[in-house]
Amino acid sequence: MKCTIKFFLVIAATLTGCSAMACKPIVLTRLTFAEGAADLEPAQIAKLAEFIDRANSAFPKYLEVSIDAGATVQVPGRTPAQARQLARQRSENATRAYQQLQPTELRLETTSSIYADNRMSREASNDFVVIQFHPDYEALKLPDCSPIPIGVSKR
Repeated sequence: MKCTIKFFLVIAATLTGCSAMACKPIVLTRLTFAEGAADLEPAQIAKLAEFIDRANSAFPKYLEVSIDAGATVQVPGRTPAQARQLARQRSENATRAYQQLQPTELRLETTSSIYADNRMSREASNDFVVIQFHPDYEALKLPDCSPIPIGVSKR
């Protein structure tokens, strides 16, 4: 029974993802770090390279790329200033790796944040870097997600 439910959830998520792609696709990846680590591991660099290749293949034009790094404050002995520095180092290291792997120059925005606790989910860590490509939706001329304006009925 559990396998059947999981199967249907996977199918529903896949179908939802496909229909959402027609409107405003979100092109991002998340790299999770071990507690206290700031350097990218070879597996993370490979994941980033694969993501960049897929992103460049998916859409011909992007407006910008954003890189956001995080670090957890609530680690014994870690001060908020140390967590801020760790998040900044992660952002800088991911930015350097991105710049070496990305063949075309895009506007780049970087941020780093610290988190007191994990409110994202039980499984997600606050020790991360998220890299997001922002497609040029106007140039892509994607179909309107809501062809009927809100408050107007179709007759």
